[in-house]
Amino acid sequence: MEKENVKILWLSRHEILPVQRRELQRIFGEVKVDTDTNPFSDASDIIERKERGGYDEIVVVAPLSVIEQLVRRGVKPLWAEMEEVSGKMFNLETDVLLESSSKTRHMRFRRFRRISAIKIEFEDF
Repeated sequence: MEKENVKILWLSRHEILPVQRRELQRIFGEVKVDTDTNPFSDASDIIERKERGGYDEIVVVAPLSVIEQLVRRGVKPLWAEMEEVSGKMFNLETDVLLESSSKTRHMRFRRFRRISAIKIEFEDF
């Protein structure tokens, strides 16, 4: 899978963590990661940014409905899998604090995964 100079678009409010950058380098070899913290309007906007920049890969934090539209249109983004941790020391290499109006969560990076489909299952009640 290793390719020279893989260009990655990082679409998130949060900067890439050092451990995430190292993991992308482990997976792809030489990487150039460009961070875009600007809000996007929809999947078309994301695809246009990816194409305009000539990116090979994209990491996006977005609602599942937007990710589902990306996948339908042939874009399989990378997902930064995070886990909530409590009672552990904060590590600048691996951790981020997610703040909302109601609480702050301490999240730790686990791994990258590629999103190949979004499936929603319902149950009656």
